[in-house]
Amino acid sequence: MHMQNEQENNLPTYTVTVADPTGDTNVQMTRPEIVATAAESKSWVFVDDRLVDTSALTDAQLNAADAIRLMPGLVGGQ
Repeated sequence: MHMQNEQENNLPTYTVTVADPTGDTNVQMTRPEIVATAAESKSWVFVDDRLVDTSALTDAQLNAADAIRLMPGLVGGQ
């Protein structure tokens, strides 16, 4: 368990803009945190204004990104 925490602490972090009903918040997250947060909140992940599939999200994409955003998913037809 301790080894896993050390590995998690060594992962690169990224500045992510998280949008919610109260506005936007900038937070630091690792790639696994971005993926988990998107799944839990049913948010969409945008890297440089392009919607990305979190199952294929790589650190290389995030390293090259100018902007990373988590946006609430849209639901139509209601």
